[in-house]
Amino acid sequence: MVFWWPILVIVFALAICRFLLMLIPPNVSSIDVDVSDVLDDGSQTKEESYIYIPRRGKAVQLDRVQCYEPATMKYLGFFPALTTDEVKEHVAHARKAQKVWGTSSFKQRRQFLRILLKYIVEHQHLICE
Repeated sequence: MVFWWPILVIVFALAICRFLLMLIPPNVSSIDVDVSDVLDDGSQTKEESYIYIPRRGKAVQLDRVQCYEPATMKYLGFFPALTTDEVKEHVAHARKAQKVWGTSSFKQRRQFLRILLKYIVEHQHLICE
């Protein structure tokens, strides 16, 4: 009887593993994303650059926003500033997208998140740069 107990535990563990593997989809779709806007375009500075604190009285730039990495305060470059109308347009677009997302089923959301996860795993080197 002592001999059968470890075998029974191993068989039970294998059965659980097979069941869990059945839950993983065999094929996940892929997405292609244009990354030309995040590749080095010359606006980024050297690797050792850090935040620049402007002098008092210096004019504020209204047409662009300086971007910094929050963890290291490394300077990343500039991003064009949006006007009030552009912000309202973006908010309206986001609200419309939320309505579509809200009507989607759990199965559709799960499939989308799996596609997104696959993309993140495959492109983590680009995302982490």
